[in-house]
Amino acid sequence: MDSQTGTILSTLLKKRLKTLGYPSLRKFHADRPGLGLSYEVLRQVVYSGHIPRPETLFRILGSMQFSSSQVRKICGMHYGDYLPIPSATPDASLPASAQTGAGNPESPADPGTAAYPAERSRQENEPSSTPQEEPGEILSRLRASLQRIPFSGNEDIWEMVEALARIAEQKVRRSAGRRAEQPLLFAGEPEAIYQFLVRKNRIPPFLSRGENLTFDFVDGIDYRDRFRGALLGSAVGEALGTVTQGLTSRDVQELFGELDALPVIASARRAAAPQTSLLLSVARSLLPDGVLDPERTADAIARAGRRDDPPGLLGFARNLLERGLPWHEAGENAPESMPAVHVLPLALLRAGNFRRLKLETGILVSLTHIHPTAIAGAIAQACAVARILHTPASMLDVISFPRALSPVVAGIEPERGTRPRIGRSATTVGRKLGAELPALLLRRAPVQEMQEALGNGTTAHEGIPFSLGCFLRSPGDFAEAVMPAVRHGGDARAVAAMAGALCGAYIGESGIPERFLAHLPGRRELGEAAEGLLALARREG
Repeated sequence: MDSQTGTILSTLLKKRLKTLGYPSLRKFHADRPGLGLSYEVLRQVVYSGHIPRPETLFRILGSMQFSSSQVRKICGMHYGDYLPIPSATPDASLPASAQTGAGNPESPADPGTAAYPAERSRQENEPSSTPQEEPGEILSRLRASLQRIPFSGNEDIWEMVEALARIAEQKVRRSAGRRAEQPLLFAGEPEAIYQFLVRKNRIPPFLSRGENLTFDFVDGIDYRDRFRGALLGSAVGEALGTVTQGLTSRDVQELFGELDALPVIASARRAAAPQTSLLLSVARSLLPDGVLDPERTADAIARAGRRDDPPGLLGFARNLLERGLPWHEAGENAPESMPAVHVLPLALLRAGNFRRLKLETGILVSLTHIHPTAIAGAIAQACAVARILHTPASMLDVISFPRALSPVVAGIEPERGTRPRIGRSATTVGRKLGAELPALLLRRAPVQEMQEALGNGTTAHEGIPFSLGCFLRSPGDFAEAVMPAVRHGGDARAVAAMAGALCGAYIGESGIPERFLAHLPGRRELGEAAEGLLALARREG
């Protein structure tokens, strides 16, 4: 589905709602309990312009009383709306013309030249970065303006301008205080940054909590292949997960079928292009000198933002670019999984040094998210990637692997909430990795049961364990590790990206099926970034 076709369908359906006399889609859905579709599926089709599988579209059109000729015309637009990735087995849920590219003017005849759907323009996705005037300049202008306003008859104006002047004076003092209190070694001394953030109560003292791991480069492992596989696998997972982000597994089934042939629906146009990819932006901020410069990296993350980012990441971008907050005050107090996705380049860079990996991962996460759960989840994911990189093929113990990660993040998250459930311990990333996930893996629980037990929402204590579970169920098969995260919706973008990173770090780029990589935006740039990170990691190790 291209954007024009989706807009036409959405316009037709919204007009039909008005013709039928319904003021809202919710009212229409409530009056048709026998439709068998969730409200979210209807919303995706009517308001977002998604074209679902044919069976679902027929049911929606029938419920809206379209004539046979109208149904034929609308379904005619459907035939060219899927861009399948070349696969050994065709997708039975797609029309034959869609599988061959027929009827789609944007689909090339040669599948090998097809590309992932284009990203929305950078101007749409990039948060506003209009330069703001300095508080001192504002203050001087206000004081100059006051002299030209006669007091008599303008008392209300004088009162307002004086209040604004006081606010500007406070901002001037605050800005000067921020510059004075920042350490001089931010760009080169992570210890100074960490101690500064702890003193400011921006992060918990996570470095003194938990146990250590040992990371050493192992002879006989093709690290070039694995480093490239980690970045590329994460990018593929994020692109596919964007398609089903926020949906339920039933909604995914109704909209896209089983996804067995792994089609990339055109709604994946929201997937990050190489210029705006968070992974690539973070990697490039680290590559010049192998140093985590918080100000440089925070700016790179904020400018790579997208409108469909989770609320915490969007809030951080606004704080930094629009409100003008310094990097150490821009982070949001949200327990999201997304920080665990964009710490991957740092996990590769520090793959041979556990202490520095844990130290800098917490700092990197705190740029955007200061919640202890977000920090603990990102540290667990970074350590998981580093351990996988050094694990020889066929020597992965899927049961003990998550148990070894649990002590690393012990004590970072509060063990009790404000109102814990009676007789039940608080849910944390460490607890799920140490107890719940190994128990599910031990009895080979199906993915559906794993999702119900662990959750796959946007919080880190759901996304990180579920992504690790998807990977550990089938560590040697990229499709089997990533597609369950895609099919179950929820926070599919982050979960599939993390599962793709883990699987790619284990089987390498050579183990990822070419049908996933052939049309990946920025494949060359991501591969080059991975090799640059490997060179820096080898030098440090």
